Amino acid sequence: MIVLIEGPRGAGKSHLVDDFFSSNTNPDILYYKFAFSDYIKKLQIEDHETGPGVHYFSISNILTILGISTTFFKDKCVVFDRSIFSAYVWSIYRKRMSEDRLVNEFSKILEDIEYNNCKVIYLTRDESISTVSRDKDDVFSTYENYNVENSIFKSIFSRFKNEISDSSRNNEFIEFVNKFDNNSKKEFKQLIENITNNI
Repeated sequence: MIVLIEGPRGAGKSHLVDDFFSSNTNPDILYYKFAFSDYIKKLQIEDHETGPGVHYFSISNILTILGISTTFFKDKCVVFDRSIFSAYVWSIYRKRMSEDRLVNEFSKILEDIEYNNCKVIYLTRDESISTVSRDKDDVFSTYENYNVENSIFKSIFSRFKNEISDSSRNNEFIEFVNKFDNNSKKEFKQLIENITNNI
């Protein structure tokens, strides 16, 4: 199983995931995050950020994880901090390719047999929280726009609601609102525990 933690920058994804794993004792629940922005900087490909090369660099890693989740990790749960949805949302946002081409490409991935046993948790922040203090400063900080990213995510989820909620393939879509308090931490932990109960 793969649990995909998705959502706009500034929604508190990494904070909640880190909090969960700080007390997780189940060795079959694994954490994975591709250091995408770090690699872009290390490989000095910032100048390709709006091109297809960066898009395919992003999704090739993710497709590998989706693939091995049905083989090497088939008895594990991989909690994935930002995944395939973020990759396509950002490629649309940054206009790395035409939106029609990206959506058509993404539809083929979601219809593929490897996109099964996937639980998407879409994490947003409570509407009362307009800004969040963040230490994160990376390649994408300059382009960060919570509302625009949130809008594209919602459009993608609406377009592919059947695939991401297909119970015959054990896929599920869950929305979670982060209030940036201890209750949100507890509720998020409980949500992950409920999802991974049979691992």
